[in-house]
Amino acid sequence: MKNQIKTLLFLTISAILFTSCDEGGDPDGGGTTTRNFAGDWHVIVLDADGVTPLTNYGLFTTYNAASNDENFWLDDHEHIFDLKTKVQVDDFKNLTFSATNSEEIYAGDNVNITNGKILKKAAHSFGGHVVDSIYFEVEYVDDPGTIYKFAGHKRTGFLEDEL
Repeated sequence: MKNQIKTLLFLTISAILFTSCDEGGDPDGGGTTTRNFAGDWHVIVLDADGVTPLTNYGLFTTYNAASNDENFWLDDHEHIFDLKTKVQVDDFKNLTFSATNSEEIYAGDNVNITNGKILKKAAHSFGGHVVDSIYFEVEYVDDPGTIYKFAGHKRTGFLEDEL
């Protein structure tokens, strides 16, 4: 009797596991509209001359907006410059983006983002791996004319590339 119960239990569990794993239809979940812009980035902030660093490298993330359209978030996780704002894709093919008078969440100001661009395989990580680069310029609306330049490279996740 015990062997019959064990066999029945085994067959029931097996049937549930095999039928519940059937994805059915198209198993490709696709991706977000802005997936080519998404990632973690090691970013440094430079002053208007583009040479003098104002910060050390910090971790930024770019990720899609809930609307899953041409907008995505630019988020300074480490608050090296307190910047979290939504930007808009200007050109999907050339990976350019910008924002005009966009609400900045951390500092409570509005910002203009210009010259935003992701360049494929145009940088080297801290460990020497070829990775994508990111560049954009920020002007705070309450400080017109002062432009901060943000530049960095994509995070690989390899230990030798971490700060």
